[in-house]
Amino acid sequence: GETIVRYAKQVQLLGHDLDRALGGDTAPPSLAVGVNADSLATWFLPALAAAHHELGVLFDIHRDDQEYTSALLRSGKVMAAVTSEGAPVQGCTSIELGTMHYRAVASPHFVARHLPSGVSPVDYLELEHAPLVEFDRKDALQRGFLRESIGREPVSARHFVPTSADFASAVLLGLGWGMLPDQQSTEAIRSGTLVELAPGVAHDVVLF
Repeated sequence: GETIVRYAKQVQLLGHDLDRALGGDTAPPSLAVGVNADSLATWFLPALAAAHHELGVLFDIHRDDQEYTSALLRSGKVMAAVTSEGAPVQGCTSIELGTMHYRAVASPHFVARHLPSGVSPVDYLELEHAPLVEFDRKDALQRGFLRESIGREPVSARHFVPTSADFASAVLLGLGWGMLPDQQSTEAIRSGTLVELAPGVAHDVVLF
């Protein structure tokens, strides 16, 4: 059933393209798209606007973690998705979009309070016990960063802040440390309002 629904939506979109090419005047179809929050908050909307002007379609955005958006595609809930899975879903193609670089950052006040050893280099055992900010319970970036560094899950308290802009604000305000993409952290690091906890070390997320 899910396969048939996905196929029907694809046929509907093709029909709209044909009608448009022949000079028809039908209502634009709605294209459901799955995308992760950080992409939505940084680069995705300008790309979507360009697609809207080119294709003449409306968009129904479904937000989920990049590791879960392909499940929306498989279920037929969306017709396209930004995902960290490179293998294409059946009936779809996969194109590499690029890489988002995430860095572990915190406010200077947070560092002074929770990381007395400083950050040159960061004491990961101290960081293991320091409060962190996570997007939601699917967010594994912070825990994955520490797991790669110390070989186990952190035991620290967690704040959950489920919007990308507010997540970045929570880190800036010193609620906890977190992984921010370069688009949300480069200027703050340069100005000193954020401190890079592991200078030069980025966690890369390849998107397709």
